[in-house]
Amino acid sequence: MPDGLGTGDGQGRAVRVVPDEGETLERLDAIIRDTPRTTVLAGSVDEGMITYITRSALWGFPDYTTVARQGGQIVLYGRLRFGKSDMGVNAKRLDGWLARL
Repeated sequence: MPDGLGTGDGQGRAVRVVPDEGETLERLDAIIRDTPRTTVLAGSVDEGMITYITRSALWGFPDYTTVARQGGQIVLYGRLRFGKSDMGVNAKRLDGWLARL
């Protein structure tokens, strides 16, 4: 997880920051694991940081999302693995997870 990430969207990436209300990471982990074509790459709730891979339906392109506890907040960092543009897919995915939260 890069230092100094702030909420916003960039070329091929999206960042969201929300308050950690005690079990926020645990609840997000359950929501994310329930997402189609999504698997855990590394980390765990106990470690306070998890990286997931979500593959596109058509071609199976991987997007990485890292979710971490940082100073009373939960940082979600979604980004593409290959290419230059994700066409807003990572931002939409993060926003969908947060809406379910």
